[in-house]
Amino acid sequence: MTGRTESPQDAFARRAARADLLAPSTPSAAEPLRFAAGLYREQATVAAALAGRELTGRLDEDAPAFTEGMAKILAYIAGHGPGTLAAAARGRSVDEGLAAFWRGGRSGATDYLARARLRPWVTVLAASGVKPEPGATTGSGLDGRCDFCGGLAWIGARRPTPGGNESATRYVACALCGTEQPVARIACPSCGEQKPDALPNFHSEKHPGVRLEACSTCHRYVKSLDLTVDGRLIPEVDDLASLALDLWAVEKGYTRIEPGLAGI
Repeated sequence: MTGRTESPQDAFARRAARADLLAPSTPSAAEPLRFAAGLYREQATVAAALAGRELTGRLDEDAPAFTEGMAKILAYIAGHGPGTLAAAARGRSVDEGLAAFWRGGRSGATDYLARARLRPWVTVLAASGVKPEPGATTGSGLDGRCDFCGGLAWIGARRPTPGGNESATRYVACALCGTEQPVARIACPSCGEQKPDALPNFHSEKHPGVRLEACSTCHRYVKSLDLTVDGRLIPEVDDLASLALDLWAVEKGYTRIEPGLAGI
């Protein structure tokens, strides 16, 4: 994993600021970006409240410390999220679905709302080095899962290789704890396929530095942003500016390993 150089609450705040910055200049994605900015601010508040607490990594024991914060996250999504998601949040109690999400696949595709509520806690666990309890699929080595928390990879990044090598290092970032893990340059982070002819990349001139890294074996993909082109990018935030690529991928029969903040 890449090292952390800022507190979890500061990381969430930085993402919120990036989303606020991009929204006015990205009309096609302004609404998702504004929603993301507000969600990050709510998550930053939860992370700040958890900072310095003695956490166990066990949901049942730690949840009371951030129940109020989870309620505020739900309320924000109910008031500002896209229609279907907002309706789901209005009908959800603060602890509903959390145990099933945590004990199961830990995927936002199954329960976006649970992922949104638990992300600050898992991020603080990662920053504190407190290993979370395993889920049903944690440590299976499948589906691009994070070595630390069992969350799924939701965004990729190509970063300059330390030491000045001209080639970029490929990473995937976890949708739960937010940490990045290096992955092989030619390999599907979902199923492990390594045959180059089964791993097509797709890109658009409208979104330079962004590409879809797909797999024709498992029909999944991860979106990857090139930070050697623009080091200001925050991949999980800038991801929202190229939602058209995700919609195109769905039309072609590919499924993202883990949905981004827009739910696709």
